[in-house]
Amino acid sequence: MFIHKCLKNSIAKNTFYSLTILILCTYSLHGCNKMIRQQIETETAKMVTSLDMSSGYYLDLYTNDSKDKERNGKIELDSWDDEMFFEVENQGKARKLSIQMYVDYKQAPIIIEENKYDIFVIDASEEYSNVFSFRLEESLDTNMNHSLLTILTAGSDIYTSQTEFELTDSYSIALNHILSFGKDNTLVNSLYDYEEAEIATEYNSTGLLLNTDITKRSRKLPERELAVKANDSFDLQYQVGGYEDCSNIAIIITVGFNQAKINNQDYLLCETKNGELLTGIANLKAPENPGLYEIMGWAITNPFNDDKSHYLPLESSFRFTLKVE
Repeated sequence: MFIHKCLKNSIAKNTFYSLTILILCTYSLHGCNKMIRQQIETETAKMVTSLDMSSGYYLDLYTNDSKDKERNGKIELDSWDDEMFFEVENQGKARKLSIQMYVDYKQAPIIIEENKYDIFVIDASEEYSNVFSFRLEESLDTNMNHSLLTILTAGSDIYTSQTEFELTDSYSIALNHILSFGKDNTLVNSLYDYEEAEIATEYNSTGLLLNTDITKRSRKLPERELAVKANDSFDLQYQVGGYEDCSNIAIIITVGFNQAKINNQDYLLCETKNGELLTGIANLKAPENPGLYEIMGWAITNPFNDDKSHYLPLESSFRFTLKVE
């Protein structure tokens, strides 16, 4: 539950292997100018004995007008190319961080200091704090409101297949906002129809899981690496859901930090009720260039609901490596 008062609540997330050490994540939700702060402490009992404390990383998004106000999940703009800001902090250990933006759940380039970025990469030192001014590169219909999804990913220089630690589904902070251009504007609706997903009645779980078992549809973690040929299509099973008070869920998958087409769509949209866990097949296409690519995914609950005031950072899938040969 989102708390509208400053410094009111903190939520423990799942254990997080920062892809080099095992750590425990805690998300702190603030209604002031610090919305999501991820405090990270090492869990030394399960790994080697001499681990450095890592205090984590943080993401916030605002405008000049909203900087010192309570966050309500809404970014109010006059024009589609108005200036916005994202704030990034990193503490405890050096990390490579990446920022991606999605408008209406389609990856959108941004302009920073007159340069265009599809993926903005930050080499964050162990004590890092910076605010970046940005604007959207592509115009929007301002007669409608739009969603703006911002994803900060940690360890963007690391491949899961080259690590010895356990897989993780806690590697990002993903915040979903409404870009508001008028109080009476409606939110743009989905481009796609609902998927024909099945109900996974034998499992009781919450979140998003991607793996390569497309026959038995078992609930297991993905292999650390999946090998495919360049340009070949490949299938993943998705399991998503378990959310109460949720009528539909969108799924975004990235391959090498670029949004992947899923079943020839930018995202999948599933209809759900009563906390159902759904399962289906996601068909993707491998990149044309050989190499290693991380596969990651996020689940967006009620993506086309224009009330974003009660939300948490999006849940992510376990990340793994795609080896393109």
